[in-house]
Amino acid sequence: MRGAEFERDGAEWMHNVLLTIPRMKPLTGRSVLWAALMAFASLLPVSAQTPPAAAPVEVEVGGVKFNAIRQPNSQSAWYEAEIDVIAKPSAQTGRFLNRVKVTLSIATKVATPGTTKPYEFYRSSAELVSLETGRSSVRFYLPPEVLKRDGVRGDPDFWLVELSVGGTAVAPTKNAASSSINDKAKLDNFKSKVASEAGANDGILVPQYLSPYAIDYTRQSPSYIRVEGGR
Repeated sequence: MRGAEFERDGAEWMHNVLLTIPRMKPLTGRSVLWAALMAFASLLPVSAQTPPAAAPVEVEVGGVKFNAIRQPNSQSAWYEAEIDVIAKPSAQTGRFLNRVKVTLSIATKVATPGTTKPYEFYRSSAELVSLETGRSSVRFYLPPEVLKRDGVRGDPDFWLVELSVGGTAVAPTKNAASSSINDKAKLDNFKSKVASEAGANDGILVPQYLSPYAIDYTRQSPSYIRVEGGR
């Protein structure tokens, strides 16, 4: 084994090194800081390093259809909004979602000649007793007088479906609003207009159980928690 030798570096420090061992470069300030940060990160719990996964969507809107429909032997058409609600309870929830609330807001164009108000705003809600895994149809109706007065036909220019489960709002999905509401600014503006103007039309847009189609057994409907006025 060879003896140790002393070397002098550029900073005039003396190093006692074995000739058989290569010299190590001194750590810079940046290297020391990076090493300290990595050591600290390794001590953190996993939850502090990785963001928690988003909660699964348990209920969403599959689509909305708008139609003018007539009862048998009737000449008066009602305006129907049929919302496809898809329930996907998690393993923790079980097969059912309880107290699912569906709120529909629409803006119908007013075709009455000479009017200075371009749109009428309507809002109505329906709370369901429970939804089993799968699809359900939730329906709302405008009466014939509104269709005749305002010339309502086809899809409304603006509409929005909001969902909640047990009082907790559900984040909207892509099928929950009309194509005209395609960014946050337009969504916020529409909600503001509904909040300020739909109250004047409370009770006009009604859920199925308050319409003449309350006992329409030809199309399956979920059971509702009945609230008079549909609010």
